[in-house]
Amino acid sequence: MIFFWIVITIIVAIFSATIGKIDLDLIKIFDTSTIEYQIFTQIRLPRVILAFTSGGILALSGLLFQTLFRNPLTTPFTLGVSSGATLGAAIAIIFGFSFVSFFGFIGAISTIFVIYFFSKKLNSNSDQRLILVGIALSFLYSSMLLIIYYLSDFQESYLILRFTMGSLLTVGFGETVPIILSATIVIFVSQKYKNELKLLSISSNFAFLEGVNVDRVLIILFVSISLAIGIVVSIVGPISFIGLITPHIIRTILKKSIDQIIIPTFIAGGLFLLICDTIARNLPTISEIPVGIITSFIGGIVFVYILISSKKY
Repeated sequence: MIFFWIVITIIVAIFSATIGKIDLDLIKIFDTSTIEYQIFTQIRLPRVILAFTSGGILALSGLLFQTLFRNPLTTPFTLGVSSGATLGAAIAIIFGFSFVSFFGFIGAISTIFVIYFFSKKLNSNSDQRLILVGIALSFLYSSMLLIIYYLSDFQESYLILRFTMGSLLTVGFGETVPIILSATIVIFVSQKYKNELKLLSISSNFAFLEGVNVDRVLIILFVSISLAIGIVVSIVGPISFIGLITPHIIRTILKKSIDQIIIPTFIAGGLFLLICDTIARNLPTISEIPVGIITSFIGGIVFVYILISSKKY
């Protein structure tokens, strides 16, 4: 099964890397003296890697969050991590700072510490504490972002709006390296704790009775996922729906437990974002449509279909 997913990924990646406003000849991309080689190695290939790894992180993070909190609607956006990164980037833009991605990452990191701090002050189950605090922070960040919109000029508002729509524009491999490292960490941690995740998917009490240190596992997974999401959002923006619908699709198709769908979910999320980015790049428009618009459009339709189908059966 994994071999099948890998083959599909390679086919889609090659297709995506060779088509665009300028279609590339597969033979010429290996000739270092051609413009096709420069386009492929400096623009198309880094973008394909960025799209696949970012989509994989978003999808796998959605799966892990939904498992940890046993809530099918839980995503990085629900818990405020994505909103924190967006707010950090907006602050950098309005004050004219150069390192927008860095401030986005700081916003995500700050959200992690705020959620953890306040969750310890509330008297309820740890998983529900994190969800409630995350939702509250999302509303707070949204209101602060609206204030920034109101105070910013036209150019700043445009830059912030473009960031919130998501973008995979990149040149070279500078931005792909931290994304690849984040993907590696998320996969490693999820594989290491896959047995604990299987028990936690039933209930926290059941996992506790089986000898799992629930609070410790929850914090390790939450921090690891949130750090990865912070890096992704700070670089490509808040691309929505991937973390929500991809786990549902994989569960519906494979009908297996959490420990067996970790890698398929990652690959499916990467393929979904890669396909959406290929569509965004090749639509007959004057300027390139932000990929976040495509994922929201397709994701919304798919999610409604999943809801209707689940009710039917």
